[in-house]
Amino acid sequence: MNRRRGTGPLARDHRLIGFLLALAALPAAAQIGPLTNQNLFFDQASNAHQGNYLEADTGLIYSDNVTRVRNGSGDTLALLGLVGNASRDGPRVDYRLASDLALVKYLRSNYQTQPFGYLDGTGDFWIVPGFFSWTGRETYTQTVIDAFAPVTPDNLESLNYATTGPRFTLRPTLRTTLTLDGTYSYVNSSSKSPRYVNIDNHRYAGDVTLSHAFSNTSSVYITGSHEKVEFTDQVSNTNFRQDQGLAGFKVANARTVLDVSGGYTKLHEVALGTVQTIRGPRQLPQSQAPSGAIWRAELSRQTSPSSRLSLHALKQVTDAANLFRLNLEQPVPSSVADRLTTGDPFTDRELGASWRFAAARTSFTLGYLDIRERYKIHPTSDRNVKDASALLGRQLSPVLNWDIGAEFERQDFAFGGRSNTVNAITSLRWQIARQLGLRFLYAHSALTPHGYAENQVGVTASYAFLEGTAGSTQPGVQPAAPPSLTPGMPPGSPPPRPL
Repeated sequence: MNRRRGTGPLARDHRLIGFLLALAALPAAAQIGPLTNQNLFFDQASNAHQGNYLEADTGLIYSDNVTRVRNGSGDTLALLGLVGNASRDGPRVDYRLASDLALVKYLRSNYQTQPFGYLDGTGDFWIVPGFFSWTGRETYTQTVIDAFAPVTPDNLESLNYATTGPRFTLRPTLRTTLTLDGTYSYVNSSSKSPRYVNIDNHRYAGDVTLSHAFSNTSSVYITGSHEKVEFTDQVSNTNFRQDQGLAGFKVANARTVLDVSGGYTKLHEVALGTVQTIRGPRQLPQSQAPSGAIWRAELSRQTSPSSRLSLHALKQVTDAANLFRLNLEQPVPSSVADRLTTGDPFTDRELGASWRFAAARTSFTLGYLDIRERYKIHPTSDRNVKDASALLGRQLSPVLNWDIGAEFERQDFAFGGRSNTVNAITSLRWQIARQLGLRFLYAHSALTPHGYAENQVGVTASYAFLEGTAGSTQPGVQPAAPPSLTPGMPPGSPPPRPL
């Protein structure tokens, strides 16, 4: 199989963000590293950062089992990364950036120098403010090739998902908005693994949304979309088209965000299937696309001045490329499960809950996620995933922050197998100067039935470009924006949350 090798300072910071977003659009052949399995949860849920922040990280991490096998060998990892959660809305340009990306060099093992982690950046340029804008979005993440094998660079595939296109916004009345989007997207997949799966594809999409606000806190919307996906490798993958319609209701005030929607999706996909005929079994074209009713319900409620509870449940038809973007749109994201590398659309059902407490010096987060994936073309890929996580953060002094957390994930597979993964991490952050910090960390990971365990110790240094300007001291109090569409995402999905 072929492998692909894959304030005054504010003005300066805004130019920096624009430059980084431009870099993000460049193709990259990359994979995830073992350190970042938990980073979305541990970096964003801890109390180390508030408000907009962007920093460069560098350091050394020692792993006693870099290959993640029984009695595996150790190695030291040198890393250089970008961690941030920043946004800006301006008269002409809006941007949002969420990143936990690092370039890693393995000093002794056979793994090559490579970037790993995730990045999601969106930029909107208003050509005619309030009416016509052009949008670009780049999302980079990794998926697992073999869900039953340990997560190493040999079992991961990188996805670069770039989207661009125009948006027209019409307001026939003060309370009614009509939004039209046209987008082109390209998904590039790459891996250094011999099991690399080529799911490169071009995507052409259009959607329209009509929303009406009853008040400053409540609105309804109806949306329809069409997307066409064409794969570069049409031997291993099947092209498909997706038509979708949704209607929803949203309430958003100072303490509560409620978004409920439902509709229907229809996929047009034809693949060869075995059919019994008078002359025996034959391979004939058959429609094997997952279609049917879809729905989503999300509730985020500030239960006290220092705590917020978030619940979500959904049924959707999607694919590997779109799924990470959808995960980032949860009101209060906590944990994100590993996803499989596949070009096939599938039915995804999720139940999730998170509770976050944040006082002046202490934060505590609990998260739970229940996922069920069902594939119509390849039902042997069906699986159930349950993920539970917890994190405690404590500000020990004005310059010291400590956190400790744990995560448990169980996967049940259609063919009868099961795997359990336990991750734990603790770290101490020391703010040496206004823009300079150190982080000392220890992490442990174990997977059964493979029977491997891994311990990591390390130290990293960070330099802040954006210093975490003071945000709300209350967790997640900002209500979601009015219903809108994000290019490259299924209409009716929740709008980008304030970063």
